[in-house]
Amino acid sequence: MDEYRRHHPEQREGQAHYNVLRREWPDLQHEVVGTDRNCYGDDRRLPAFLSWVERALSAEQREREEGRPGAL
Repeated sequence: MDEYRRHHPEQREGQAHYNVLRREWPDLQHEVVGTDRNCYGDDRRLPAFLSWVERALSAEQREREEGRPGAL
């Protein structure tokens, strides 16, 4: 995130976090759009976004470790 922000200082914090998710885990961005955790347009939603991302990435990691890739 820090590196992304250095390269894109014009983006608000919420925009930057969303864009990193979109770049690194594109399959997860679709679970954010249109929800109360979509921080791209509203930085106040960043706490909900970050909490959700932490849970989503943990679930994705568990699925990989168990050999069960799939939707979250």
